[in-house]
Amino acid sequence: MDLTEFLAAAVLAAVFSVLAFGPLRASRAWRAMLTPLASIIGSGFLVSVPLVAGRIGLWAVPAMAALTGIAWLIGGAIRYNIRHGEARCAEAPRGHHIPSIETLSHLVLTGAYFISVAYYLVLLGSFLAKLAGIADPRFAALIATGLVAAIALTGVVRGLEGVEKAERFTVSANLAAIAALLAALGLFAARLPEGYVWSDPGAAPEFDWDTLRFLMGLLIVVQGFETTRFMGSLYDAPTRERAMKRAQGLSSAVYLVFFALMIPLYPFFPQGADVAGVIEVIGRVSPVLPFVVAFGAIASQFSAAVADSLGASGLVSDTTHGHVTPRHAYIAIGAVAVSVIWATDVTALVALASRAFALFYALQCLVAMLTAWERSERLRAVWHGALSLLCFGVAVAGIPAG
Repeated sequence: MDLTEFLAAAVLAAVFSVLAFGPLRASRAWRAMLTPLASIIGSGFLVSVPLVAGRIGLWAVPAMAALTGIAWLIGGAIRYNIRHGEARCAEAPRGHHIPSIETLSHLVLTGAYFISVAYYLVLLGSFLAKLAGIADPRFAALIATGLVAAIALTGVVRGLEGVEKAERFTVSANLAAIAALLAALGLFAARLPEGYVWSDPGAAPEFDWDTLRFLMGLLIVVQGFETTRFMGSLYDAPTRERAMKRAQGLSSAVYLVFFALMIPLYPFFPQGADVAGVIEVIGRVSPVLPFVVAFGAIASQFSAAVADSLGASGLVSDTTHGHVTPRHAYIAIGAVAVSVIWATDVTALVALASRAFALFYALQCLVAMLTAWERSERLRAVWHGALSLLCFGVAVAGIPAG
């Protein structure tokens, strides 16, 4: 075992032990940020580097900085709705435009969540099938169906907290794998071997309208922070605001550090952007890293699916004004997800889910704009209105990352 392998194994074990069994496990603040963190650092983390680096080279780092920055601004609008919009919607009379738009945004997001739960688990099943050398797509569908059933059953029997408890271990495993990967990449960067450079020897990327549309569509990569908006049955408003900020801050730092440390490996990405491509390139750093990445990939897919199921259950309950409890919402989540898995080409629906998330953000920014205008916060209203137009543009023109 060389130094890189020893470092990766030590960091993996230490971080997982601290997160899964240490004092953080009892922290309410940490539990609150697990769901948005799991959703943000989902499948997008592994495919984002080959996606962006393969298209725009060294500009990938500032591009990701811009994406995480825009996501932070959109998160600010949703945090404003947690702070002021929820109360305004609750007290507004029936038919008022603010709660009407809020409800419309919930319907859009519900559809996106149902699709994304199925999508994440099919990806997980496909990844396991690939590791096992099984080419039959029905094997991946069977795995995904079993996982959907397990999540739905846990939600019905144990409720929201039961599902959240299962998520703590998957998120801990995912973050431990990411920490081990970043530690190994850091050591690799510190003693960069011959043949690797901090510059991209390829041709300068051509920025055109399609490139801009591609970057707009990548907003889905940093999606997931909105899940705290619908966890009011577990946490109060200040806790949810802080959880969203911390989840966005930590995930943004992880993305940017990962993109920066991967620069010497940019020229070696194969054509296409998938998990297998990342694993192949990571193997250049150490033979053990592909297994670490595989471990993180499986954990991230499952934790992202659990996070979105948490968000969907809370959302269904919120939209129906409590007539459907979060626990019973898992019946609908499981039924729809299984139907999508077996009756639909899930990968073809990623575009629809990506646009649905952007449309949800646009509607949420519109709610924040109208709420701010009623509160005579004119500058804030104009700002949220501009963000709403940006998100509408992404929904209409963006080329989804999926």
